[in-house]
Amino acid sequence: MELQWPLILFTTFVAWSCGLFGAQAVASLFGEGRRAQMASLVTSAVLMAVGGIAVFFHLEHWERIFNGFGNPTSGITQELVCIVVVAVLMVVAFVAIRKNAQEPSGKSLPRALAICMVVAAVVTVLVTGHSYMMDARPAWNSVLGPLSLVGAACALGPLTFAVIEAACGHAVGRGVAWGAVGGAVANVVLSGAYLFAMEVSGSAYTEVGYYIDPTDPTAGMVDVAALSPFAGESVAMVAATVIAIIVTLVCALAAHKSGSWKVWGSVGVAGAAVGAVALRMAFYSVGASVYLFY
Repeated sequence: MELQWPLILFTTFVAWSCGLFGAQAVASLFGEGRRAQMASLVTSAVLMAVGGIAVFFHLEHWERIFNGFGNPTSGITQELVCIVVVAVLMVVAFVAIRKNAQEPSGKSLPRALAICMVVAAVVTVLVTGHSYMMDARPAWNSVLGPLSLVGAACALGPLTFAVIEAACGHAVGRGVAWGAVGGAVANVVLSGAYLFAMEVSGSAYTEVGYYIDPTDPTAGMVDVAALSPFAGESVAMVAATVIAIIVTLVCALAAHKSGSWKVWGSVGVAGAAVGAVALRMAFYSVGASVYLFY
């Protein structure tokens, strides 16, 4: 299947936005990162906007997107609902941060709001990934697909928040630092698990010889060998994913040890973003349909 760049960018930027949105909420729950809250919120909103703009380039007639909103079970409707909820929470968080900016102590976000932010962020990322799960595409029909996006969000969010906090001239809190390391570990585990799941998904394809297709009467049903993420051009995508997520983890550990979050954290964020994009590229390269059966 050819790469769908608008959707690759959409899922990556939404995961990045939600990861940062959730990370700043968790930091607030632990009483950390107070000075970085507003900058992080603005960055999260920008990332969400970039992802939203990117998805429109996937549609030749973007105005027809509204036709799908009448079906509450469609993936695009569920994604819209979740994004709207996150947007509303962003506005509420903006008001709360401005209101508490003059207080010398205390948490920058109300506890209930911070919890809602974390839940909304996780659900939005999961829903975004769940939209691609379908029986007709075995490599996509795995819960590890949405979880791999959660892994990307766990790496991108805390690392980006740590970089912003360091850029604001403040020491990165202990909770934020460990969150960045833990997020990088989660990204390695979940991304690696999904690569393995894509590899074994080839057993779901069944070869039944040839079938009559008026447009291509002698084409084989499915070229199973070409659907492995460890074969053909997909190898480069897998290699880029593995290298990038490992670099992200190494950078998170180096930043935690040295305290140099501006440098190591920034490299880690770049690695996490490259890893997320490369994994989605591999995702599309193995996303063949079990045609004729579905």
